[in-house]
Amino acid sequence: MFARIQAASLTDDMDPFLQDAPQASNRFRADATLRNTLERILPPEVFADASPLFDDMGEHALGEMRALAQHAETHPPVHVPIDAWGRRVDRIDVDPAWLQLVKIGQDAGLVAIPYEDEFGEHSRVVQFGVIDLWNPSSATAGCPLSMTDAAVRVLLNEDEDLAKAYVPKLTARANAWTSGQWMTEKEGGSDVGRTGTLAREAGDGWWTLHGTKWFTSATTADISLALARPEGAGEGSRALSLFLLELRNPDGTWNGIAVRRLKDKLGTKALPTAELDLDGTAARAIGGIGRGVPKVAPMLNITRIWAAIGSLSAIGGGLMLARDYANKREAFGRKLRDLPVHRRWIARIAAEYEAANVLGYRAALLLGQIEHASGDADLARVVIPLTKMAIARRSVWATSNLIESFGGAGYVEDTGLPRLLRDAHVNCIWEGTTSVMALDVLRALRAPGVPGAFLADVDAKRLGHGPHVSSRAAVRGRGMGARQERRRTHGDRGRALRGRAVDRRRAARRRRRDGRAGFRHQRRIAPWTSPSASGRSPRRSRPFKQRSGSSKSRSRSRPRWPTTRASGRWSPRRRSPTGNRKRRAATWPAS
Repeated sequence: MFARIQAASLTDDMDPFLQDAPQASNRFRADATLRNTLERILPPEVFADASPLFDDMGEHALGEMRALAQHAETHPPVHVPIDAWGRRVDRIDVDPAWLQLVKIGQDAGLVAIPYEDEFGEHSRVVQFGVIDLWNPSSATAGCPLSMTDAAVRVLLNEDEDLAKAYVPKLTARANAWTSGQWMTEKEGGSDVGRTGTLAREAGDGWWTLHGTKWFTSATTADISLALARPEGAGEGSRALSLFLLELRNPDGTWNGIAVRRLKDKLGTKALPTAELDLDGTAARAIGGIGRGVPKVAPMLNITRIWAAIGSLSAIGGGLMLARDYANKREAFGRKLRDLPVHRRWIARIAAEYEAANVLGYRAALLLGQIEHASGDADLARVVIPLTKMAIARRSVWATSNLIESFGGAGYVEDTGLPRLLRDAHVNCIWEGTTSVMALDVLRALRAPGVPGAFLADVDAKRLGHGPHVSSRAAVRGRGMGARQERRRTHGDRGRALRGRAVDRRRAARRRRRDGRAGFRHQRRIAPWTSPSASGRSPRRSRPFKQRSGSSKSRSRSRPRWPTTRASGRWSPRRRSPTGNRKRRAATWPAS
């Protein structure tokens, strides 16, 4: 009886208020920044043909995909090393919901679109537009798809035979394969020159791989590309080769692979990431032995843009939720949208988001143009790592601010909001950290003509003057020649240095003039030279520090202006080197 009375009392006294949760919507319709960017960068006919793809993915991401992503995030992968009968199986159990998200991405053509080539050199922009809409509800299922996309490009560029065997499977929309990308080792990380995996020739074009890959995403993939050092090839990155391996034998057992453990990561919880031992893993060399790192470069271009667009989608998805919440949440008697501080806060994030969209889709367009032989590959060496570095870093800042805009709800796991920040942070590390990206940009800028082409491209986009001057044209003399560019650069640098020298001389003259005027009329007493408690007079300040040592050095350090013997103060007269006396006006302000 008492319990019923207490429960009724609590119900009567409890505040019935319930906060409405933020609701996502079709970003292709609601996100004006994304839509305007796609409409601006795509020709009208391409935008019209691709709009149904964008709209369908925007709707799809609101329905089945959101439920699948939530289930996959709450059921992370599990490593089962040994079965019930003691056999080593190294089974990785991944939630079926995550595998279904991968399949949805394949069916939507997230890998196939650029190779079907329906939209020509704009296929990459269309592809990444669909990825942008798909990604927030994907539970990081884009990781194996990005590496599959990159593997296809490498095979098409480097090995015709392997491309015929695997590209149709990797670019299919139904029953498609996926690929991994195994580069990271304990010794190396970003320093791939320290790769320790050894490749031994097994005959008939086959090799066996021996070593440990410390961080391997997409361990559920069908194939993987891996760097290894052929036996006897020497040290350093130049000795590495690129290999293709299938993860499973025809009977379903591992291809000489043992799973050490699954990684427990800050974010991307639904994505299976493992530490693997390769012990006799059968593999084929891609494009023959050697040039492993140069062969990887096109792969990195693609995966870096995937990472940049993933960062964009994190900002765009979070911004959409924050705006919806600002229309529902009340504080201090007004909606959040009506509070000036909150509006400025969201406006700043929105401005960064717009700038990131311009940069991200510029890189996507440049990649598509390069694949159709109409773009500047040297310019891409600057733009793509710069894009990945800048957008990934701003994404961490933006998502941190966005979850803060929800107050305490942004810190509660079951709202799903903290995942925005955790998953965004991985893009700063994947495919090269911020410092590695910066070094890649600096390395690219050393090539003749590249700085001029990059600045011309920036100016063209800023002023709306059409395409940039290619770096090859610059080197060959069409546009700004390399020699003229160096002259202009060195001339600007020389003018800047001369200007700074003039400024320093002028400042020195002002200091001397002001010092002479001040010391003629009053004693400069620093704060630390005030009279002591003993009544001793304060120490007089000197314009130059007295040096210790020989009389010769002391004579050089004497004040330039003579003092009167009676007062010890600076004389209002200064003796010039020629013996003439010149009077100066006293303009030192009172302290």
